Amino acid sequence: MVKLFCAIVGVAGDAFPVNIDAGQSVGDLKKKIKKDNQNKLKDVDANDLQVFAAKKGGAWLSSRSEDVKKLKNGEKTALIEALTTEELQEEDPLEDMLSGMGPPSFRQTHLLVV
Repeated sequence: MVKLFCAIVGVAGDAFPVNIDAGQSVGDLKKKIKKDNQNKLKDVDANDLQVFAAKKGGAWLSSRSEDVKKLKNGEKTALIEALTTEELQEEDPLEDMLSGMGPPSFRQTHLLVV
């Protein structure tokens, strides 16, 4: 089980945690995100969510970075725009995204949700 912190791009608010087994798929993750955020995502089906890895230079984004601070205010920076170009595919295992990365931990943002 891993705890991933997700941020919804373009919506002000703090990142939220999602606990999920690393062996599950991106599709399973989308369903979990939708279930845990029914009010914020009430007009979006789980399979219509777009999910992106929040990695820069082989590291997770720090929650204290200027980019993440702006993201929490509902703003998009050039870095956030760049990170939302390669969508994780629904059938991909989460293990693929986590491969080669340090273990997800607190004070990091792991996923961007559009």
